[in-house]
Parts: sequence; C-alpha cells; structure tokens
Amino acid sequence: MTPTRTDPTRSRPRTGILVLLMSVSIVTVALLTYQDVKHRYAESIEDYAQAQQTLARSVANNLAARLDAVNSKSPSDGSRLGSSTLPLRMPTDGMRAIEQPGSLVILLFRPGASAFESLDGRLVHSTLLQQAVTARQSTLRLPRQEAELLGLPRRAAVAGIAQVSSLHHGELWVTAVASAYRAREREDAAGWRMVIAVLVASGAVLLLGGIALYWQRRELHAEHALAVEDLRRRREAELERTSRVATIGTLAMGITHELATPLGIISARAEQLVSKVLGDPRSERSVRVIQEQAEHMDQIIRGMLGLARGHSMGAKTLTPSDVSNAAVALVEHRFTEAGVKLQVEEAEIPYQLRGDHRLLEHALVNLLLNACDACMLSPQGNPCVNLSVRATESMALFRVIDNGSGISAEAAARAMEPFFTTKPLGQGAGLGLAIAHEIVKSHHGTLCISPRAEGGTCAEITLPLLPEDIHVS
Repeated sequence: MTPTRTDPTRSRPRTGILVLLMSVSIVTVALLTYQDVKHRYAESIEDYAQAQQTLARSVANNLAARLDAVNSKSPSDGSRLGSSTLPLRMPTDGMRAIEQPGSLVILLFRPGASAFESLDGRLVHSTLLQQAVTARQSTLRLPRQEAELLGLPRRAAVAGIAQVSSLHHGELWVTAVASAYRAREREDAAGWRMVIAVLVASGAVLLLGGIALYWQRRELHAEHALAVEDLRRRREAELERTSRVATIGTLAMGITHELATPLGIISARAEQLVSKVLGDPRSERSVRVIQEQAEHMDQIIRGMLGLARGHSMGAKTLTPSDVSNAAVALVEHRFTEAGVKLQVEEAEIPYQLRGDHRLLEHALVNLLLNACDACMLSPQGNPCVNLSVRATESMALFRVIDNGSGISAEAAARAMEPFFTTKPLGQGAGLGLAIAHEIVKSHHGTLCISPRAEGGTCAEITLPLLPEDIHVS
C-alpha cells in the first residue's frame, strides 16, 4: 500500500479557504456586535429624549403656576393683566438651578414669538426647534451645529418639548435641550469594548486554530514518515523474499535438471524389466510401482520447473477429496513406520477446484510429513495427526493439526521463508514450506502456519472453489 502524501500545493488552497472563512466569521461577529451597540445607543438616546420631555413638562407646569400666581395679584389701579400683557420678564427665579452649563439648557417660547428665550433673558433662534413646536413634537434630536448654537458642546443633542396652558396667558412652550455627549461617550466606550472583545476572541481563535493546524501538520508529517518507513521495510522484505524465491527457482531448476537424467534411466530400466518378469505377479507389481512413482516424480519435476519459470500450470478440474486421498495414500507408510496415528475427516463437498493435481498433492504431502516429524520429536505419548477437509461458501479448507512439539509465534511467522527450518541440523533444508507456499499461491490460495494453545501446530491451506455451474471435465 502506497502511503498517503501531503501535497503542499493542495493544502494551500484549503488553508486559504480556512483563513477566508475565519475572517468572514470575525467580520460578521464584529458587524453584528456593532449593530447591537448602535441599536442600544438609539434606545438610550430615545430614553434620554423622553427624560428631557418629562423635565420640560415639569418646568412648564411650574412656570404656568408662577405666571398664574403673578397675574392673580390685584394691581394698584384695580385692574387685571390681560393675556396680551405678558410680563416682559418671565418669573424664572429659582428655575436656573435646573440648568447645567454645557450640558442642559431650558428655553421658553411665548405665543407669537419669533425666537426662544433662555432663563437669563437671552433670545435664541433655532429653526428646528420652532418647526418642532409648530408640529407639536414632544422630542427632537438636534445635530451638532444646532447644539453649538444653543451653547452646548458640538455633539448631538436631544430636546424635550412640553406645552402648557396658563389661565391668563394661553399656551406656553418649554424646551429642555441636553447634550448627548455622555451617551455618545458610553457608545464609544461600548464600541471600543466591542472591538477589543472581537480582537481578543479573534486572537484566541487564530491562536488556537494555529496551534491546532501546527499539531495537525506535525501529526501528518509523522504519519507520512511512518508510512514511508513502513513502505520501505515492506519493500525490503518483499525484495528479500523475491530474492529467496528466485533462489528457490534457480535451485529447483538445477536439482530437477540433475534428477531428470537418473529418473530417465530408472524409467528405461523399469521398461526393460517388464518383459523379464512376465509370469511373476509379485515382480510385475513391483515394476509397475517403480514406473508409477517414476512418472509421478517426472510430473512433479515438470510442475516445479513450470512454477519456477512462471509458466501457466496444466490446471484440471478436480475435487478436494482427490487431492487429500492421493496425499494420504503417499504418506500412509511413513506414518505407520513412525508410529504416528493419521486421522482423516472429509466432509462432502459438492464443488470442485481447478489446479495442478500433482503440485497440490505435493504441497499437502509436505504439511503431513512435517506434522509427522513434529510428532516424532515430541516426548508426549499417543502422537496423532488430524487431516480435515471442509468447505465454506467459496473456499476449500485443508487443515493439518498435530500434537507434536509445536512452534513458536515467531517461528510460525518465518516458517515459509526459504531455508528457514526448526528441525535439527541435517533433517531439513527449509525449502518444503517455501515451495508449498509458492504452489498454493500460484493456485490463488493461502497457506497459514500457527501454534495451538493446547500444544502442537495447525497448518491450513485455503483454495478457491469453482462456481456451481462448472462440472468435472
């Protein structure tokens, strides 16, 4: 499996998109917070204007009461002041304490007047205020320039307008104009707090995101390095295994080439003996056995040569029982001589498999002989080897189990390596399982060697079965 590599050219667009999304999120949060501050500021200005309107109404009521009190006094000539004879000077004594220089101004508006009058008698012209009085508005927001004309700081201001009726002088208007600089300062402070909060939150998000990206990148680099190292090791192991398999092939070709000549001589001499033993049944049987075994050896040699050279096998359709029965027939005498019991359990398998009969037989024989040798090396009594043939949905299973000396997990992992053996010196070359593994592999199957918890070894060959619609040829 090729390790996944992190391509920097692909990660850059993703990082750019991530940064863009984070920036959009930060700007969105900032705008929402700013809009919320503006909304709260508008609400506070409205409340502030209502407070000025309440103050103006209170001042207007107080002023009306004073005017009525002044008008109710009898003059020296015994006549009353008419509505057209408003005092030139309003009775505003004591009301000036309400004003706050630079912050709050109280203005009066007489019926028919062209300007407002301050509590100290100054005339103040304000077109916006006159229009608000004419329109009978209760509150008004004044721009900076208008606030400066009224003697207030050059900041936005609000005016509360109250109209009151005097018994002797008709309608009067009182205007309380207050600067909104304090509300504005609160808005600025809230805005700065918002900016600082957004900056802090954004900094925290960016810091945490940067740390997360940094650690993620480190993990990706570590995973990449591990994957590369794992791939290197697996390639080296595969290269070593391929080299050993090539060695097996070369050795097998050399051995089979050397065996071909004596095997041909054996077959020829057996052929010559046929005419000389006619009439002797026992000798005839012996000669036939020699010929059959020589033919068997020749087929194995040819199959091994084809396997080593990578040629296609002479595959035929056969049943799992054909393979197991032939292998058992070849090794029965070895088990009898060794005093090892061989048990065979075969289930009915209605399907067939395709392969080289002699090679598959040779692989299974190798497993059975290894199991027999392991039982001979074990000090336990009642040595026994069990061969079971089963089938799953699509696979045939040949399982060889023994109660012999067993095998370690480390040795089981290396059991199919060429020239690896656990047998005593001189009793094994370490090629049997390696060749069996190559035979099974060439048939698209698997060979597995594993230790048993209760002692002994389990060897299992798994081969694919043919579909139901394929019949024996």
